[in-house]
Amino acid sequence: MKTTLLLEENHDLPLCRLQFTTRGGSTSDAFPIPTAAQRPVPGLCNFASELQRRGAGGKTRATLDEALDALGASLQILCWHDQVSYEVMSLREHFEPAVSLLSDVLLRPDFSQEESERLRRELLADLDAMRNEDDDLLHRFFSRALYGDTPYGNPVAGTQESTQALDLSCAKAWHAHHIVSENLIVGAAGSLTQTEVETLLQKHFSALPDGGRRDVPIPSPPARKGRTVLIVDKPERTQSQILIGQLAPLWSDPSFLPLHVATKAFGGTFTARLMEEVRVKRGLSYGASARLGNGRGQRSLHVHVFPSAENTAETVGLVLDLYEEWAEKGLRTGELDFIKSYLQKSHAFSVQTADDRLNWRTQLAVCDMPQEHMNTYPERIGGVRAEDVAQAMRACLRPDDLLITIVATAETVLPALQALPGLSGANFQVVSYKSY
Repeated sequence: MKTTLLLEENHDLPLCRLQFTTRGGSTSDAFPIPTAAQRPVPGLCNFASELQRRGAGGKTRATLDEALDALGASLQILCWHDQVSYEVMSLREHFEPAVSLLSDVLLRPDFSQEESERLRRELLADLDAMRNEDDDLLHRFFSRALYGDTPYGNPVAGTQESTQALDLSCAKAWHAHHIVSENLIVGAAGSLTQTEVETLLQKHFSALPDGGRRDVPIPSPPARKGRTVLIVDKPERTQSQILIGQLAPLWSDPSFLPLHVATKAFGGTFTARLMEEVRVKRGLSYGASARLGNGRGQRSLHVHVFPSAENTAETVGLVLDLYEEWAEKGLRTGELDFIKSYLQKSHAFSVQTADDRLNWRTQLAVCDMPQEHMNTYPERIGGVRAEDVAQAMRACLRPDDLLITIVATAETVLPALQALPGLSGANFQVVSYKSY
């Protein structure tokens, strides 16, 4: 097998985990599958990988579930933009038969017509149900507006239209194209040795087809000019869900780490400036946070708040003012020292278990980042200087070119938003919450 193998041993408990992770996830939906001449179909990766779990190796979905229950094991498949993870976990004494079930799911899915039709119906129902979740709607519309026609602009779960087009032929084509040796990262954690993992791989996964990496390029969206206010109009909202943000630098960009420090200082802790000003002093939103995303391509830097409908405009105005102050004046006295100490000390909790460490290393591998980044994180944080933070903020922050996405009742919030000085020249758009 020509796969990358990551191992995190921990023999304190007789628990074992094995996972296979693809180099690329739903971002591949934006590109046709060359071997099958398929057109791009948003949601294909999620559909195909989920269908693998619903019958494999001649075992029905119910039979697989019964076999896993008898072993006290869990087997799950998780699909994200940058990767798909196939994972089995059990006690050591039951691990090999559990691994055998994983090999069926990964290598020998049945792709039943009956399960395919059932899954498509379930996915369509899930998309309908998603419209009742304002936070899900918010991130969906924000991503489409921010990333546009680039792969991150496609939702992992697809759309109503694209889901209708999913069928067995495209699922089989996706599986044949992506489940190949060099496109998979193998991870193991728990009470396992290198020799034991290699023996399991040889015994149960030797039929894995040879093939190169299938990760696709993720182009950067065009630069945004001016402020855009996108209101996702939903009736009878008493609370608004709001994301205010912009594109972030690539994870591999030298400015990423100091901007990560700056973002955590601004809104990454309960005592950060954003929370202090929005919640503690004014009580406008129960929570207020800032996050810098990372991945294979450019992700977002965004602020999330959720005020009452009547406080929406005031909250947006305050966050815009805070964002401008942050971008123009930098960190306040004491913020840098505090957040560096916090990040260095809290890192221990993110690598506490073998599973935690494997998750870290897998994400690094998927994104072609150095494996040592996990262990050197505290040292690298300690090396971030005030001038590094200031330079990164000057280079990356664009307070005049922000995307403001709001799930709310438009007639309730629009007049007050249009009256905000900070939005006097903004591009206002109102779309129905059912439009996507």
